[in-house]
Amino acid sequence: MTEIETLSQPALAEGPMPITEYRALSVWAIAALVLGLLSGVAIAAPLLAVVPLVAMVVGGIALRRIALHSDRLSGRWMAVVPFLVAPLFLGWGFAREFSRRERLFTHSREFADEWLSILNRNQLHFAHQLKVQAKNRMDASTDLEVGYRQDEVANDNLKLFRESSPIREILAAAPQAKFQFEEYLRHEQEGFSDNVTLQYSYETPASGKSKCWIIVKRTYSNYTGRADWQIVEATSTKPHGI
Repeated sequence: MTEIETLSQPALAEGPMPITEYRALSVWAIAALVLGLLSGVAIAAPLLAVVPLVAMVVGGIALRRIALHSDRLSGRWMAVVPFLVAPLFLGWGFAREFSRRERLFTHSREFADEWLSILNRNQLHFAHQLKVQAKNRMDASTDLEVGYRQDEVANDNLKLFRESSPIREILAAAPQAKFQFEEYLRHEQEGFSDNVTLQYSYETPASGKSKCWIIVKRTYSNYTGRADWQIVEATSTKPHGI
């Protein structure tokens, strides 16, 4: 008789096939993955930096729970995602904001420097127009002196502007007033507008050296895609809270 070979395949082994143990997907790991992917919002605004921070906290909790219950929970790779992407988005967001602030400060100073130069050239009407909101300014082709004489409200505001300090002292010394930028003091953001407070010193033959503070406003328009600049205030009195 022909000898029948003994088969050694696992399929012919005695007893039932082993069943792979089922492990549930960790809810914390899923949450960590979602928050990790949402960490990109930190690029848009620094206030949203809380999202990547929360993502890493949730990821840490998920990893700890999976380690404690490795026989019942899975999803370790999901929990690791926030630690890979959150720091990237966090750093990107802060770098972008820092760069934006530096550009804003630079342009604010340039605008304030030019405005002081306009005052020192005794161009009172032009200087006052830059203190008015862009939408309310007179047409660029208009003779400003004539325009102010014809607009009683604008003329009254001009008089108040001319008699305020340091405008009065600068105009009296023009064109011999000298200016020196000293420092940026404050930045406030509200919606699409940024207010930057700058400190200057100015020197005139009559009054010597004095300090003044200028608040510059930058407003970005989604409709025009451009920014409008305005002098909000120029004062010899130190602004409140500084």
